[in-house]
Amino acid sequence: MSEEKRKAPAFQFYADDFLAGTMEMSQAEVGAYIRLLCHQWNRGSIPVEAEKQQRLAGGSVSVDVLAKFPADESGLLKNKRMESERQKQSAYREQQRKKGLISAEVRKGVNRCTNHGTNHGSTGVPTEAQPDTQPDTQPEGNSPSPSPNKYKEASKWHLALGLELPENLQTDNCLSALNDWLAYKRERRTAYKTVGLKTLLAKLSREFTAAELPMAIERSISNNWQGIFKQDAGGFQKDS
Repeated sequence: MSEEKRKAPAFQFYADDFLAGTMEMSQAEVGAYIRLLCHQWNRGSIPVEAEKQQRLAGGSVSVDVLAKFPADESGLLKNKRMESERQKQSAYREQQRKKGLISAEVRKGVNRCTNHGTNHGSTGVPTEAQPDTQPDTQPEGNSPSPSPNKYKEASKWHLALGLELPENLQTDNCLSALNDWLAYKRERRTAYKTVGLKTLLAKLSREFTAAELPMAIERSISNNWQGIFKQDAGGFQKDS
């Protein structure tokens, strides 16, 4: 199994499309179909052996269900829509990763410009032109103190507004998922400000593990929810 196939723990589920595509299936066939789809998402394809298919599906696999998994040019059984969704998700994540790198480079450039501009108020008298009784360096009082840098040096875990991922959520999957969430909130015109984002990160750090958070964010986005929800035994519990 490739590294790319392990990265995304969840896929988009389009309810209307699924219902339309399984309208003529029995309850058992629908169950077998969704279990085989989940296996393909995790492993890249479903087994060609009938016995393994039945074990994964929890029962017999009908001809109608198998028709949803045609063989590709390598002879592997794959659902074409599932692979299309995988490629779209991968492309979106790569796009977000590149945006993050560009943003980090911009912040570094601002930081360098700030550092280079801190001595603009000095007298600029060359060392050679100073009297013998004057020290080679300017007294500290003759040069304005540098103002604190507005931007910290960007780290790998920088998210936005000068904030970083909490230590227990510092994984590539969490960073990518949270960047997706911030983009989603901006599209809804409900973008976070500094205090709001800081509060959100603190709550996510308390309530989620690094393994749980990416799936919760994808579920919230796919359902068009306003907040990130945590799944528990009784259903979904609003977290943020």
